[in-house]
Amino acid sequence: MFEKFRQLNRDTDTAKCKYLLLNLYYLSGYIIECIVKYGIYDLIGYSKDKEVTKLNNKEITYKDHIRFHKFERYTEHLNKMISSPIPLINNVEGIDKKVIQLYKKWDVEIRYSYDIKISEYQHYISFYNYSKKILKSVRLNVRG
Repeated sequence: MFEKFRQLNRDTDTAKCKYLLLNLYYLSGYIIECIVKYGIYDLIGYSKDKEVTKLNNKEITYKDHIRFHKFERYTEHLNKMISSPIPLINNVEGIDKKVIQLYKKWDVEIRYSYDIKISEYQHYISFYNYSKKILKSVRLNVRG
């Protein structure tokens, strides 16, 4: 995807550039959503044999937290279980403010948006790179 993006002329291939950046942004956020939710289920010892929608403990439920896509609905629960720094989630030190804004405004509906600023492509790439760091951080702290 990065190679394809680099080959495009950002002035004349605007639609293609926006399409690639939008997909990168959406998929990066989805990586974060999935790994954080996996981390929560793993760290609370939730059975892999149980339906994920049945999560209903006193601190976190599927109905009130997990079923939503906005990170703020469930990341606090991961923070309680992992004390090490996780980029964007509980540690924003040294992270560009634009990347932090991308994190805060990410939601599943973003895939239907076309409000992508090509001139800020490096922030979308950074957001993707931070999604990989989040993946690594969570994987280092889970049991399974």
